[in-house]
Amino acid sequence: MRFLILSIVVIILWGVWAFLFKAGVEQIGIKEALIWNNSIAIVISILVITFLLPQTTLRIHKGAFYVMIATAFGITGSIIWYIVLEKEKASLIVPFTALYPLITVVLSAVFLKEKITVANWIGIILALIAGFLLSL
Repeated sequence: MRFLILSIVVIILWGVWAFLFKAGVEQIGIKEALIWNNSIAIVISILVITFLLPQTTLRIHKGAFYVMIATAFGITGSIIWYIVLEKEKASLIVPFTALYPLITVVLSAVFLKEKITVANWIGIILALIAGFLLSL
């Protein structure tokens, strides 16, 4: 039950984040918005590192490599998302790009050998239909 409550909090935070970012971009433009976005991200990152570093022994291994590459993919995707959001309606871009977990499901099934159940397949199909309908 706790994961459900925290997941709902994440959905609310991300929903408000996308809305506020779109509203801000309309006021100041994408270049200035990216500067402010990354400045705040740096501050938060420094706080997280400051808190976690004394509790952690950093080791460079395959898992760390995966996380570093994942972060590069995530940041690159976010920058592209911000640029698209500047030019298009948030009501279109946000729900459509929220289909990204479909990629995670497929990659997890192929490379991590996670099982995709019939219910999962139904969810994937419904998500694709929803993405199509939202893009109209």
